[in-house]
Amino acid sequence: MNYYELEFDLNPVLPAREVLIAELAEKGFESFVETDHGLKAYIGEPSFDDFLLKNLMTIEIPDLKYSFVKTLIPDRNWNEEWEKNFDPIIVNDQCLIKAPFHTDLPKFEFEILIEPKMSFGTGHHATTHLIIEKMLKMEFENMIVLDMGCGTGVLAILAEMKGASSIDAIDIDDWAFENTIENIERNKCKQIKVIQGGAEFIPTIAVYDIILANINRNILTNDMSHYVQHMKSGSQILFSGFYTSDIPELEEVARGLGLLRQDLNSRGEWCMLHYTLQ
Repeated sequence: MNYYELEFDLNPVLPAREVLIAELAEKGFESFVETDHGLKAYIGEPSFDDFLLKNLMTIEIPDLKYSFVKTLIPDRNWNEEWEKNFDPIIVNDQCLIKAPFHTDLPKFEFEILIEPKMSFGTGHHATTHLIIEKMLKMEFENMIVLDMGCGTGVLAILAEMKGASSIDAIDIDDWAFENTIENIERNKCKQIKVIQGGAEFIPTIAVYDIILANINRNILTNDMSHYVQHMKSGSQILFSGFYTSDIPELEEVARGLGLLRQDLNSRGEWCMLHYTLQ
């Protein structure tokens, strides 16, 4: 399939690049390559419409200037293209996220093998990084876990590596569903069940000790009550995928559902919130 490449020139590059990645991902762009001056974003030719480029950069960034060049690229080996640009990720000197072609790397306590295809959740984005940082500080031994909006499955895989006894990994996207299955096989995981769908596909009788939800503000506020139905007193939930400016809205919904905030962390304009159910 042919793809459109949009090369963005951003000034300042950060936090504009992270904001743009999140917005383009919601509009159907499939992959992103960071550059010194900004970002390259890719979307299949049949999925592209100029309307997708309206209302970008909705979060206010002082003195932001940006421009882009659009190029139609003939079909090519996209996995090979990813290999040229996918760097290993190290989180807190404990967790290494790498691709099959990464060799001769130092050893870490947790090493996750991810095939770098066109999806969200390799650890490069601030929201994934924030949740992994928090997970590394948490107890998962014998826990029952939900990874909601699992993407590549990286969070579910780390949960199993940290001792979770059962993990449901759910994503509505066809590609994410298939890629999570591939990645749990690569990491020889045995405790992860992959489900395709939205929050309504959470198993009816499931009750989780920990829920990981790295999605976006609108879905989190809409589906939060559904998540809480599958928690018990003391259950924990981690939210990410939103900006610092979204915190008041999320906090209001969370308080109304009996969630008590335990922690807040940020990376640039992005945030992670940690709650327990009272």
